Amino acid sequence: MMTLGIDLGGTDVKLGVIENGNIIYQITCPTPLTEGYEAVLNCLLNQADRLLSAYPEVDFAGLGSPGLVDMDSGTVLYSNNFGWNNMPLGRDMSCGLGMDVRIANDARCAALGEALFGAGQGCARMAMLTLGTGVGGGFVKNGRLEGDLYGSMAYLFGHMVIEQDGRQCSCGRRGCLEAYASGGAAAKAAVQAGLDTRDVRAVFMAAGEGERTALSIVERFLESLCEGVVNIANILRPHKIVIGGGISGSGNLILPRLNQALKKGVYGYAYAPVEAVQAHLGNIAGLVGAGSLYTQ
Repeated sequence: MMTLGIDLGGTDVKLGVIENGNIIYQITCPTPLTEGYEAVLNCLLNQADRLLSAYPEVDFAGLGSPGLVDMDSGTVLYSNNFGWNNMPLGRDMSCGLGMDVRIANDARCAALGEALFGAGQGCARMAMLTLGTGVGGGFVKNGRLEGDLYGSMAYLFGHMVIEQDGRQCSCGRRGCLEAYASGGAAAKAAVQAGLDTRDVRAVFMAAGEGERTALSIVERFLESLCEGVVNIANILRPHKIVIGGGISGSGNLILPRLNQALKKGVYGYAYAPVEAVQAHLGNIAGLVGAGSLYTQ
């Protein structure tokens, strides 16, 4: 089956024609976020029409959007970074394209893509953490996204508290995993420590080369990430926890620590082990997962 996948980000929109997890053709364009919802919608429809005119056999589109998404109604209930409340994106896209369109949270789309075609392929229970500016995630059981009564508000891994009365998080609480183990948190720590970069990958690279300040930042990052990953493992007991997002490219620093923490901290690990692995699909996981929403 050939489908259209759309990955809506705050900076760029990725659109691709997908068949059996493979991207046949892909385009990227800037997201006109500052111009409001209608401008974003028109951008999505115009770019989608370009692909559909070249691939008329496509009759389904899936879209990953930041924020809390009600998959049943196709509504973006709340997206803080976009400034959206109750936007009927799925309905508007479906009307504009004249086909079935399903939407889900972007991190959950990435989890679905990895479960079906990436690091979690063949795995009955898979959790995913996406380490970007924030911390997103999803949980896939037997090839299906696990949801809740409200759409996709579950599995907000980034907002579990790992340190009581800790750092202020963007959600309003203190001590959340996202305030310690996200790209945004690492970049902020780099600036506060006087490093001449906000590039998180550069910080991890410097740590790998033994730079002491970078090592200190990465060590705090990893301590927090380990705490969160062990919590996820003990609550959900997935077979694999897939680590994705931009920072996951530093897997040689991250994965050994995570697997060591899992062995030590997971209850009954010897009888039901949990493994942390690096995502396979990279930055196309959300696109592939969006194009696979017809399976849900």
